[in-house]
Amino acid sequence: MAKVKEEQIFIGIDNEVIELTGKDKELFLADQAQMQKDLEEQEIRLQNELQLKKSAFAKLGLTAEEINAIL
Repeated sequence: MAKVKEEQIFIGIDNEVIELTGKDKELFLADQAQMQKDLEEQEIRLQNELQLKKSAFAKLGLTAEEINAIL
C-alpha cells in the first residue's frame, strides 16, 4: 500500500480541515474504491435494462426511431 502513504487526503469537518492518516486514510480510500465499484456496477445494470427494453420494443415491431422516442 505504498500509494496510501504517498497521497495526502484532506477532509473538512465544519470549518476545520484535517489530513487523514493511518487507518482512517486506509478506510477512506477503501470506501472510495467501493463507491466507485458500486457506481460502475449500477451503470452496467442500467445499460442492460435499457438493452432489454429496446429488445422488447423491437419484438413488438417498433422501429429504432419509435423506440428512441419512447426511451
